[in-house]
Amino acid sequence: MFVYSLAGLQVDGGALPEMELPDNEVTARTGVYQLLARLVSVPDEDAYTAALAGEWGDRLTDAGKLLGFPFSFGNGTIDASVSREDFQAEFLRVFEVGATGGPPASLFGGAYGGDRMQRLEEVVRFYEYFGLTTSAEDPRPADHLATELEFMKYLTFKEAVSPSPRLQTSYRRAQHDFLERQLTGWVPKLAEKTHEAKTWPYWEWVVDTVAGFAAADSQYVSGVLVG
Repeated sequence: MFVYSLAGLQVDGGALPEMELPDNEVTARTGVYQLLARLVSVPDEDAYTAALAGEWGDRLTDAGKLLGFPFSFGNGTIDASVSREDFQAEFLRVFEVGATGGPPASLFGGAYGGDRMQRLEEVVRFYEYFGLTTSAEDPRPADHLATELEFMKYLTFKEAVSPSPRLQTSYRRAQHDFLERQLTGWVPKLAEKTHEAKTWPYWEWVVDTVAGFAAADSQYVSGVLVG
């Protein structure tokens, strides 16, 4: 059974409780999005130890074993000499703070072309339509990659627990729209910036995996809707 929880977003002013879901091709997507959101959040002790042990590829592969489409997650690892402090510092340098003038590869979708405030408003409208707001306990901007991945996790979760085919299709269409209008539009640009930042292969793998999975999932959802 997959254990579902929601981070970064809240429903009707409160957090969703953890709950168990049956394992199937929909909840496999939920599980993958949950892990991807963790990979692009400020790394905690578990993220560090899993990177050190080279476990993230196996975790993703296990979560996605029932996916309705083929996807190779590969793997990323860090050298045994890397401390937790250095691991977190490199994440912050590349994605959050940078040296001067901001990070070289911002995790904010609104940083990639156009008016950021307009992009933020578009993302917030998606969230609000489904009764979601950003969490006061986990204050990340609405256009942060981790928050957007959490939203995809929520939409796939709602598809999995919806009692009727009509509702399932509604959540699937929302997934399609969000992937097309948000994630698949700017995450490839984030991947380019990450490679230009000359960071560690591990962080390149993380962002390439997010970009690749979002593209593959978008194609899958489009096919399911047409079918």
